[in-house]
Amino acid sequence: SAPVMDKAWAQKAGLGWRGKNSNLISKQAGSFFFLAELIIDLDLAYDNPFPTDHCGSCTRCIDACPTDAIVAPYTIDGSRCISYLTIELKNEIPTEFKGKMDNWMFGCDVCQDVCPWNRFSTVHREENFIPKEDLLGLSRNELVDMTEEVFRRVFKNSPVKRTKYKGLKRNIDFLQP
Repeated sequence: SAPVMDKAWAQKAGLGWRGKNSNLISKQAGSFFFLAELIIDLDLAYDNPFPTDHCGSCTRCIDACPTDAIVAPYTIDGSRCISYLTIELKNEIPTEFKGKMDNWMFGCDVCQDVCPWNRFSTVHREENFIPKEDLLGLSRNELVDMTEEVFRRVFKNSPVKRTKYKGLKRNIDFLQP
């Protein structure tokens, strides 16, 4: 098996363009959406590739990235991205990022939050994406002192499970002053 370059295929299918933050952007929805694909051997009708980049001279995503992970327009240094550092990285977070992670303990949306195209995105109504009450009610101290049992309960059926208890604790500890 190999990775599927879903953003490139989505652009080729006419769903949007690649923004300077490398996310797919749609004029109608911004960039706050999920991509999924079916790999099948059927001939289907398709849209034309999205030919135009509508970022223009905007550099908000580049300017706002707290770890300078967007090293040039359309170029991400994944090893500097907070999403990578807090989700995928299996080792300790490098100390050069201390004080730059803006309390992001799992993932990061800064480049999307500042994108002007996201003013067109709509708030989801998907029940499965609504944070659980016991998570929203956790204080900073409760996060710092979280046990593995609490982690399993609070993050059951959550993408946060991907980083595991040890990874989330590492992230929380890293954010401490």
